[in-house]
Amino acid sequence: MNDDFIVRAKKGRMVMLAVFSLLFVVVGIFLLSISVYESMWLTVVGLLTIVVFGFCFLYYVKELINRKPAVIVTNEGIIDRSSYIGADLVKWEEIDAIDFLNLSGQVYLGIFTNDPELVINRSSGMKKLLNTLNKKLLPSQVNIPVKNLDCSVEELVNAIGERWEKATKEES
Repeated sequence: MNDDFIVRAKKGRMVMLAVFSLLFVVVGIFLLSISVYESMWLTVVGLLTIVVFGFCFLYYVKELINRKPAVIVTNEGIIDRSSYIGADLVKWEEIDAIDFLNLSGQVYLGIFTNDPELVINRSSGMKKLLNTLNKKLLPSQVNIPVKNLDCSVEELVNAIGERWEKATKEES
């Protein structure tokens, strides 16, 4: 029997984030177009805005088309695919603590691992760089934006609690 708790991302929120990303790309194009007459700084800001939010837009569109689960809570651990830098599978024995964290008014489910470098060491390239930067924002190694999940906080906490308790009993 499959005992997985599967949570998808909220479709409306993904559409909203894609639209905002596209709007920022348009702002970047505008900044780039006026930079010809103004300064080099506007060129740099315009290009960075286009690149960063262009990638964000492509990511959200891809996720809307594919509609894979954002989080899966299994008997083995938590699979995080809630963002581009999602940690994938974090096994119960790798988890030290789980808590809710707040950053700029956004609530995250923070997963603290026994090894503070676990997620960074498992990633490569751009994801490794972004995970390194993310580590400086919040103290936890895995950060799942709760607002993006299509389930209640209580359902998520209960699913995690049940499976984590079961896994720790099996270890002893």
